[in-house]
Amino acid sequence: MLESEKKKYKFHVEEATDGEEGVERAKKTNFDIIIMDYQLPRMNGVEATRAILSNNPNSKILALSNYDEYMYIDNMMRSGAKGFVLKNIGPDEIVAAIEALLAGKNYYSNDVAVKLISFEEDGMHVARMVKQKNNLAEILSSRELEVLKLIATEHTNEEIGNRLFLSKRTVDTHRQNLMRKLGVKNTAGLVKYAVELNIL
Repeated sequence: MLESEKKKYKFHVEEATDGEEGVERAKKTNFDIIIMDYQLPRMNGVEATRAILSNNPNSKILALSNYDEYMYIDNMMRSGAKGFVLKNIGPDEIVAAIEALLAGKNYYSNDVAVKLISFEEDGMHVARMVKQKNNLAEILSSRELEVLKLIATEHTNEEIGNRLFLSKRTVDTHRQNLMRKLGVKNTAGLVKYAVELNIL
């Protein structure tokens, strides 16, 4: 897409086959922009982003993914990426994202921005409900409560799936819904909620 862009810029693009190669290439070349996929062999996008920024804190990294779940977006932004776009965007938007990062700004595609805003709004709403009623049964399904209890007792997604006869993907979806509904950004936040509300 970038190499065929002729309107405003001529892009020179290099490609790495996996995360480790991406890190090594970034050590040797000071790229204007690095577009980082989330799912990569040998070293995922989060790990590669952290490694690249540890070597060169000024690197500008734009995350690119098929996944629009909050966890993936949050993981990439926490690792140091300055933007997050989905793979369904067109040439004009990816150029706009690159321009924004080169200008020192952050950039999110529309679907990603909506997801971030919705997560924050849902989290604030649920936090108020929990504070007022202290009744998770009105907020979470019985299955979500089961998953939350198992997360809080340090069970992995695979272990939770085996115990509840669910696929690992389904457990991950429940985990995402729990984080969204409770307004927390990681597993530690879920555990804290479980402890504070005494549901273990």
